[in-house]
Amino acid sequence: MRKIRIIAAALAAIITCGCSENSESSSPSSIYTVIQSSSQSSPASSSTSSDESTSASSISSSSEPSESSDNDIQLPASSSSSTENQLSSSSSSSSSSSTENQLSSSSENDGKIPYEERSSTGVVWNALGTNLTYDFKSAAIIKGLEERYGKTGKELGYVGEWCAEIVSDLLIKNGYRISKQYNPCDVTIQLLNKGYAHFYCFREENYDSLVKYGLKKSAQSRVTILDREDFTPQRGDFVCFLWNEENTIYNWSHIGMVAEDYDGTVLRTIEGNLGVTEFPDDPKIRTVDGREREYNETVIGIIRLEKINLHNRM
Repeated sequence: MRKIRIIAAALAAIITCGCSENSESSSPSSIYTVIQSSSQSSPASSSTSSDESTSASSISSSSEPSESSDNDIQLPASSSSSTENQLSSSSSSSSSSSTENQLSSSSENDGKIPYEERSSTGVVWNALGTNLTYDFKSAAIIKGLEERYGKTGKELGYVGEWCAEIVSDLLIKNGYRISKQYNPCDVTIQLLNKGYAHFYCFREENYDSLVKYGLKKSAQSRVTILDREDFTPQRGDFVCFLWNEENTIYNWSHIGMVAEDYDGTVLRTIEGNLGVTEFPDDPKIRTVDGREREYNETVIGIIRLEKINLHNRM
């Protein structure tokens, strides 16, 4: 009987140990289930949040298990890899999206003719060559442009379109009693009304606009209408342009100065408010620069000064 009791006690001990072992092994299983569900839920939340919040939520869910390190519970390798993939893919997609936005904004079709295809572009050339002469009435004006060569609108204090503004500023500085002007038409009117210049006009609509906007009757004799082919531009002349893409909207687009006598090939100029190919539409970064241009229909007239420094203030 005593032997039976001993055997029964031994069997009870074995059964008790077996239950305890099973309960311990079940604990990691339940914790793993919680962690796994947490990591699985993060992609669902990312569908309604930004890339930045998605990354934050992924980091948060993956870091929670570290607080249970006492139990030596770690995420399976595949789950950790998944979290890293989420982070790298979100940053990659953000970078890719950013790059695409930059490209699309810079190449966006805004209805404008691409800069390199505009009739205003011309070919860049160095207007500060050697053997420059100054034996003409507008010598001081072209010297002023040459001294400012390469400077931007911002450096010169200009904000808006400033091709005519810099010309009128230099005229005023050198003693010509005109008021500050902001477009080629008004610069021409002022010089003609004051008796300072003659205008050789290659397009009748430009003469009509001069009359419409203030050319005095007494100054109309200072305008000669002729064919472009019958006139040869000289260094120091002011040259007025009307770009092909604007000739149904305006009569005047731009003004600069002839930097070399026209030799029958290209018209070489020095001008203010010239665009650069990267940022052509920002006047603040446009510069005083040289151009080689076609002597064609875009040249609508030439202003030639006939008087010099009548009231020199220098």
